[in-house]
Amino acid sequence: MYTIDASVWVNAFDRREPGHETSRRLLETLGTEAIPIAIPNLALAEVAGAVSRTRRDPSRARAFAMALAKPPNVTVVPLDHALANQAVGLAAQHALRGADAVYAAVAIQSNCTLVTLDSEHLTRLASVVATRTPAAALDDLRR
Repeated sequence: MYTIDASVWVNAFDRREPGHETSRRLLETLGTEAIPIAIPNLALAEVAGAVSRTRRDPSRARAFAMALAKPPNVTVVPLDHALANQAVGLAAQHALRGADAVYAAVAIQSNCTLVTLDSEHLTRLASVVATRTPAAALDDLRR
């Protein structure tokens, strides 16, 4: 199982970004092989905002963000009180931004590998949750 950070979804969407093809292939592989993905409901708003800022197309941003929740292998995890408390602890303990802590809490709660392009996730959380870049996760899947 995987938790996919907004950075990866946006990277897969935007062909202009370095690493786009790798992120796109990873998400395609996860979907094709029906590998479970757990994302916080916060991901939808984060992705919509990022796409809207770069594309200046609110309708397209909303449509792309809402499409994240549609595949049968994707579970959208609500930010309830228990998950929020876990995120607070992770944010305080590892000096994370709030949204980053929410992704980490979802990954821990769901027993997932966190796939991200965020260097803070990759460096600060290595002892707490399995973290991978899209390229590393794709390599893992090929083995």
